[in-house]
Amino acid sequence: MSNYPKLTKEELKELKYHYVDRLVENMSTKDLVNYVFDDLTDYVDKQFEQDFLDDCKNYWEDSFDEVVEEIKEFSQCDFIKPIEERPRLCDAE
Repeated sequence: MSNYPKLTKEELKELKYHYVDRLVENMSTKDLVNYVFDDLTDYVDKQFEQDFLDDCKNYWEDSFDEVVEEIKEFSQCDFIKPIEERPRLCDAE
């Protein structure tokens, strides 16, 4: 038997909304940025390659090919750190 109150679907939905609202309200900007960064990273990691590339092309539009060339050049540099060791933008504050 559960120690939690019995809730209707609407009550549960309302509780979820208020829970998320409070969590977000109490997060710092840095926490929010980290959360979004992690969530988006997880999202793109799970995408099929073609879907991801479609999203990139839609985002960068006419600059997509230039961005890809820059990434190819950058990935060959000797001085770059592995992605896991790089600071996030919000960590630079």
